[in-house]
Amino acid sequence: MLLSGCSFSGGMNRLVGTVTDTGKETVVSASSEEGTPVQAFSFNTDIQAPAFKGELSGPTDVAVNGKATLSAKATASDGGKISYQWYSNNVDSNGGGTKISGATSADYTPDTSAGGTTYYYVVAINTVNGQVNETTSSTHSVTVWANMYWQRNADNGGYQYLNHDDGTYPSKTSMEIDGVTYTFNDSGFAVDPDTGDYVDVTQFGESVSSSSSADNSAAQSSSVQSSSAK
Repeated sequence: MLLSGCSFSGGMNRLVGTVTDTGKETVVSASSEEGTPVQAFSFNTDIQAPAFKGELSGPTDVAVNGKATLSAKATASDGGKISYQWYSNNVDSNGGGTKISGATSADYTPDTSAGGTTYYYVVAINTVNGQVNETTSSTHSVTVWANMYWQRNADNGGYQYLNHDDGTYPSKTSMEIDGVTYTFNDSGFAVDPDTGDYVDVTQFGESVSSSSSADNSAAQSSSVQSSSAK
C-alpha cells in the first residue's frame, strides 16, 4: 500500500511537536530509515522535498488481530538522506495527528487488536548538509473488523460477515479472515473476484448462521455506512 502526498513548508512543528526558533535553526527529533537519530537541522524549502513512490491505495480492511502493512517509500534526487515519522488520527486529516513512537521507517504495521477505523499518514524528511525539507503523505484508513460472525442469506444463499453489535459489514474490499482471503461485493457478500459468484465460506471451515429475508433487510439497512464499523 503506497501513500502519496504534498509538500508543506514550515511544517516541522508537525514533525516534532514543538519548534525552537533561533532564526533559521530548528531542533528536529526523528530517526532515519536505519534508525539513526537526526537533530539540529535548518529547515530550507530550497532543499528538494521528498517524493513518495506510487499513488495512495486503499482503504484497508482487516480482521481483528490481522496484519496490514503500510508502505510510504520516498526518494529525492539530490543525494539527501530520507527519514520518516508516522502519525495516527481519528479523523481523515494528515495534520494534527498523534506521533507514533518508534514508527520511523518507510513501512508501518498498525495495531489491529481493537475494532474501529484509524487514519494514518507519514512525514518524509530529506536532509542535505544539515538542512531539511519535508513532504507529508495523504491519509490511509485502516478499518479493523471485530466481534464478527458469518451469516447466510436465506434468499440468495450468499454469505455476509456481520458485526454482532450493529450489523455493519465490509463491502467492496478484500480481507483475510481465518487464513483465507475473501472478496466482498457492494452488498457485502463474499464472492469469487473473477466471476462475481457467491462463495460458500463453509468449505473453508467457517461457522455460519442463517437469516430470514426480513433479518437480512434489517442488516443491510443498518450497514449504509459500513466503513465506520467498530
